[in-house]
Amino acid sequence: MSTLQIGPGHRYLEHYPSNSWRIWYLALAVIATIMLYYEAYILPSVSTLILTTFKISLSQYILTLVASNILGAFSTFFGSLSDRIGRSNLIVYGLLVTGIGTAVVSLAHAYWLFLLFIFVVGFVEGVILVATPALVRDFSPRFGRAMAMGFWTVGPVGGSFLATTVASRTLPIYGTWESQYVIGGVIGLVVFLLCFLFLRELSPGLRDQIMNSLQEKELIEQRASSIDVAGALRHPWRQMIKPRLLISSFGISVFLLMYYAAVGYFPLYLNSVFGFTLAEANGLVSIFWAINVIAAVLFGFFSDRLHVRKPFMFLGGVATIIVTILFISRIGVPTSGALMAVFLSLFGITLAVGYVTWLALFTENLEEINPALVATGLSVQGAVLRLIVVLSTLGFAAVVTNPLNGSQWATWWWVCAAGAAVFLPTIFAISGSWRPMSAADAAARTSPQRGESLGTEAV
Repeated sequence: MSTLQIGPGHRYLEHYPSNSWRIWYLALAVIATIMLYYEAYILPSVSTLILTTFKISLSQYILTLVASNILGAFSTFFGSLSDRIGRSNLIVYGLLVTGIGTAVVSLAHAYWLFLLFIFVVGFVEGVILVATPALVRDFSPRFGRAMAMGFWTVGPVGGSFLATTVASRTLPIYGTWESQYVIGGVIGLVVFLLCFLFLRELSPGLRDQIMNSLQEKELIEQRASSIDVAGALRHPWRQMIKPRLLISSFGISVFLLMYYAAVGYFPLYLNSVFGFTLAEANGLVSIFWAINVIAAVLFGFFSDRLHVRKPFMFLGGVATIIVTILFISRIGVPTSGALMAVFLSLFGITLAVGYVTWLALFTENLEEINPALVATGLSVQGAVLRLIVVLSTLGFAAVVTNPLNGSQWATWWWVCAAGAAVFLPTIFAISGSWRPMSAADAAARTSPQRGESLGTEAV
């Protein structure tokens, strides 16, 4: 099949692509993810203008974010549709809807209408953000999975960076919150066109198998026609709502409490408690994001080379606790920008090490249950994560009532440290090797050469 064919009926690849095309499809998945997060992060970038225009309080704005995350938790379940209808069509036409919807937000003349548009766009984004990591999984054999997931994490960081950069460059020119949604909608439609023309995915027969390395692609192709796709898709929720997956999803969600704080509160914290200017605070946080992305890719590479995830997950959890305690110790102590940059860099590294290796291992566990239902498993995890975000938002609002009060911030940082501590025992909930030799044995057992194309627990 020509890779230049377009349309819903021409997106399946019946042969595993060459490495250059595989990387191109992975890149498109990352670009789509960046775009979706950019559209979601437009609201925080113009929040002060929204508060002024619609004359709403900060508490009303926080409730808006809470409601949006609750809706997002619900919408992630619809992301499981990509197991049945395919990833690429869901991503492509979802980008079309969100691109148009983002631009339409600018037409809202009342707060209730603004909320309606925001919630509709957010619902669709929640659906697609399950499909993009599933597509990355499809194009990344296990021996390169963690590094591929490291590149996927560029999405949230890139989206945040794009939203703040566009706002800082264009708000002085246009001066309105509406302009940001128009710009975001236009960029979104450009990304839609790019993905419409070039985004592809593996056929269900190729996708619904466990692949350890690119050397197995001929065997994967030979077995594709014998896969009972319809049978593998029966009873999806019964297969994927399992205690060990829920425990692991909860563990990583509370581990990321510090990450949620970085997204929403780090600039405010640095400005209020340490006296950095807003520009300096944002500059320091940008260091956190840059280091976080680099560390995700780098440690993903190390994990792939050693074929183990759990030691990196454990290291990331323990290191995050230690850095958080040191971070708390600086409250009330004069701290230079250089030293604060060190702390934020350490957070960028520890959170990346724990999360990217967890994501690789989690998708591998989903494959072992049933590789035909990876998106369904990711939708369950996404719902758990969104609900934890809702609870953390409410918890933060209850704990930090005065941003100038360092002790209140310290209390929340202790909560974040506790979340990382809770994460540690959940590492044992899902299967995975601690030693490279054990990992090699496990890979041999799941090799298609042994005739195991579907997960060991598929029904």
